[in-house]
Amino acid sequence: MGAQWFACVERRAEPRARVYVFPHAGGGPGAVAALAAALPDTIEPWALNLPGRQARLAEPPRRELDPLVADLAEELSSDQSGPPVRAYFGYCGGALLGYLTARLVAPKHLFVGSFAAPDIALVPRRLHLLPGEAFWDDLLAEGGVPPELARHDLRPVFESALRADFELYSQYHHRPTEPLDLPISVLYGRDDADLSRGAVLGWRRLSTSRPDLCELKAGHWLVDENPAEVAACLAERIVRD
Repeated sequence: MGAQWFACVERRAEPRARVYVFPHAGGGPGAVAALAAALPDTIEPWALNLPGRQARLAEPPRRELDPLVADLAEELSSDQSGPPVRAYFGYCGGALLGYLTARLVAPKHLFVGSFAAPDIALVPRRLHLLPGEAFWDDLLAEGGVPPELARHDLRPVFESALRADFELYSQYHHRPTEPLDLPISVLYGRDDADLSRGAVLGWRRLSTSRPDLCELKAGHWLVDENPAEVAACLAERIVRD
C-alpha cells in the first residue's frame, strides 16, 4: 500500500493482523507512536496520514467529509497486501472517521475510543469558524485537543489541521442505516467526565454483535495517558477474532 492515506508506524516481520488507527483531531501518525510500541509484534500498526500535518504539512488539509471517507475506503479496498485480519481503531474525532470508513469497507473488528455513538454525539458545528483566540478558548474549554497541541508555540503549526478536522466533523449528520455486521469494541476512560455511560452503550445500536466495553485507567485521552492498556485491549480482541 502506498503511504498517501495510511502510513506504517512500526513495521513487523511476520504480522498476523494489521490495525489502522484514526487519531484525534489534528493528529497524525506521530500520535500513534506510544500505542504502536505497546502492541505485540504480531500486530502491525498503521495510522491515518492526512494532509496538513507532519510529513504532509505542506499540503492543504481536506475539508469535505464524504469525499475523504470515499478516498480512504478506496485505498483500503484496493490493497490486498499484508495479513488478512484487519481492524480499525478510531479515537476521539477519529472514531467518527473510522466508523464511516467501516461502513464502506468493513474490517474484522472496529474499535472506537472516547467518542459517543454517532447517532447521539454532539458534533461541534461552528467551532472551525471561530476567529483566533476564540477558537482555542472554545477548543480547550470543551477538551477538544490534547494539552500538548495547545501550547502557544505550537498553535500556528496545528491550527490549520485542527480547523479542517473540526470542519469535517461538522458535516456529519446521522442517517439511520443497518447495523454493521461486525463487532464493535468501545474503549473509554473511567475518569472521562464528559462521556456518559449512555453515550458509550449507544454503540450497541450500530452493530449486530453484542456490546463490548473496555474501561481503562485514564481520562479522555486514552492513547496518551495509558497506551499499554489500550494496546492490551486491542490485542486481546484481535487475537480472539
